[in-house]
Amino acid sequence: MSSGKFRPKAIIFDLDGTLVDSAPEIATALNSAMAEIGQPPFPLTEVQTFIGGGASVALKRALAARGTSIDDATFDAMMTSFYKVYAQVSEAGNGLYPGVKETLGELQRRGMPLGVCTNKAEHITAIALRALGIAPFFASVVGARDDLPRKPAPDMLMAVLAKLGTRPADALVVGDSRSDVGAARAAGCPVIAVSYGYAHGPVADLRADLVIDTMKDLILHLD
Repeated sequence: MSSGKFRPKAIIFDLDGTLVDSAPEIATALNSAMAEIGQPPFPLTEVQTFIGGGASVALKRALAARGTSIDDATFDAMMTSFYKVYAQVSEAGNGLYPGVKETLGELQRRGMPLGVCTNKAEHITAIALRALGIAPFFASVVGARDDLPRKPAPDMLMAVLAKLGTRPADALVVGDSRSDVGAARAAGCPVIAVSYGYAHGPVADLRADLVIDTMKDLILHLD
């Protein structure tokens, strides 16, 4: 891993586990969906292990943890319930990690183009960014949608870069998971991992170019 300086022309952030601790909101939505098939709620610590890959992946992991099989129609109904509750709780704008708004403000002051690339559903992403008060910082936002493969595929990240008009080698990705590092590597971007997110194991195992412990540390590594 590098301990030097980065000189990006744009910075792309993951959302959940990087800019915001969304696990409590995800837990509320997931447990609401599970209750519809008579399943008791999961504790927050267990829900955190389901995060990464988007809502449908989290729900499938939850069902697998309970050894529960359901048909496609029931799963679709549970997803509808999940998104309804998730949209409601995301409106509260809770969970922004310390130093995020200050760091984004400093990057904006420096004229750095910023983007978001997240496996969170795009309509929920828009709600969350607005409620958190950080939407104005980002010139390009791509969330999960049907026409793009999700991270760790590079497609979503390339869509963000296209809107920013930045080549992959000139962009820096900041995330917390294997999906983020995988997408960055597949696209050809340098990548920093945060140590406080949902890595589901030692963050060093992600093999990012650098690991930082707080979002404010990002500024220290920009040249």
